[in-house]
Amino acid sequence: MSDEEQRAAVTEEVLDDSLAYEKAQQAKQEDNPLAAITAMRLEQLAVCRLRSKEEMQAMQDQLQSTKAVEDSHE
Repeated sequence: MSDEEQRAAVTEEVLDDSLAYEKAQQAKQEDNPLAAITAMRLEQLAVCRLRSKEEMQAMQDQLQSTKAVEDSHE
């Protein structure tokens, strides 16, 4: 078996293991509704934090641009 064939076989095996692990994790979440709810709430929290961060950055940018305009008029 050549090196390329060996690498392909190992890659295929790793992908198969990854898919099996992923399916097992999904099955666990389906069996445990509390875990599924917790995961959903954590995802919502992450989205909320990202939006808040973007809004804060936009406010800071607006404040800086307003300050720069005021400074240029003086």
